[in-house]
Amino acid sequence: MTNIDAEISRLSNKDVKIRRRAVRYLFEEDNPRALSGFVRLLEDNDFWFRNKSLDAHRKWAKNPDDLLPLMKDNKRLVGELLQRVPAPQIASQLLDEEDHIIRSFAAKSLAKSDDLHLRFSQDPHHSVRIIAAENSIDENLISALIQDKHSAVRRAAISSASNHKMQLSQETLESGLSSSDPSLRSLIASLAVNSGGEILEKACRDNNPKVRKSIADTLRSEVEEVDDRIEIIATVCPEIIVRWLRSRYDSKASSLRWSMIENTSLNPRIRSKLIEQMDGRLDVDKERLAVISTDDSILVKMAANNLSTSIDELEE
Repeated sequence: MTNIDAEISRLSNKDVKIRRRAVRYLFEEDNPRALSGFVRLLEDNDFWFRNKSLDAHRKWAKNPDDLLPLMKDNKRLVGELLQRVPAPQIASQLLDEEDHIIRSFAAKSLAKSDDLHLRFSQDPHHSVRIIAAENSIDENLISALIQDKHSAVRRAAISSASNHKMQLSQETLESGLSSSDPSLRSLIASLAVNSGGEILEKACRDNNPKVRKSIADTLRSEVEEVDDRIEIIATVCPEIIVRWLRSRYDSKASSLRWSMIENTSLNPRIRSKLIEQMDGRLDVDKERLAVISTDDSILVKMAANNLSTSIDELEE
C-alpha cells in the first residue's frame, strides 16, 4: 500500500487525531486521487471534516462523477465547480433549482447552448436572464431583452446587439434611447449610427457626453467617407463631425469641412477648429480662405489668418 492509499484509509480511523493528520498529509501531497477518500466525510458529524471534504472537492474535482456526491446537500458548490468541470447533464438538472445562484452557475456553464437561451431569458432572476443577453445572437430574443426590467440585462443585450451588428427594429432602438441610463443610451447610439435616419438624429440630440462619445467612436471605426449619416450628424451635432473630419482630406470630406466653416450659424469654436485642421497643408482653397479671413467672428478670423500665414511659410 502506497503512502497515499494508507493516508486515505486513515480518514476512516476512529481516532480524530489520526484522521486530522491524514487530512493534512493528503492536502500537502496534492494528489487528486485522494478525493475518493473525502467523499465519506461529506456527512461526517464533525464540521471540520465536512468542510475539508468540500475543500477537497474544490481542489480536485475534475469530471461529472466527482460532482455527483455533492448533489445531495451542496448544490451551490456543484454550480461553482461547473465553471471548470464540464458536466452539461448535471447543469441541466440544476436549472430547476429554486436557488437563483445555483441556476445562474448552471446557466453560465451552458451559455453556449443556443437552444437554452430562450429558457434563460424567461427566468425570474436577472442573473440568469443576463446569460441569455450576453450570449444569444437571436435578434428577436435580444430585442425582447433590451426591454427587460433590469438595467444589467438591458445593458448586456444592447452590448450583444452592438458587438454582432444586429439590425434591430426602430421601435427597439427608440425604446433604448428613451432609457434614463446614459450608459444604455450610449450603447444604443452606436447601433443608431448603423441604422441612420431618424433614429440617428434622435441619438445625436442627446446631450450626454457618453452618448456623444459613443457616436463619435462608432463613426471613427465604421464610417470611412461622407454619407447620409455624416450629413445628419453634421446638421444635428456638428461638434461630433469635427472629430471625425480630423485627418480626412478626400474631396467629400474637404467639401463638408468647408461648408461647415462657411456656415455662420455654427458655433465659432467649431468653425475655427475645422480651419485649424488644415494647418500644414498646401491644398487649401485660398479664395475661400480669404473670404473667411474677414469673418465677423474673431475666433474664425484668427484661425483663418493663422492658416494663411502657415501656407505662406510653407510655400517659401
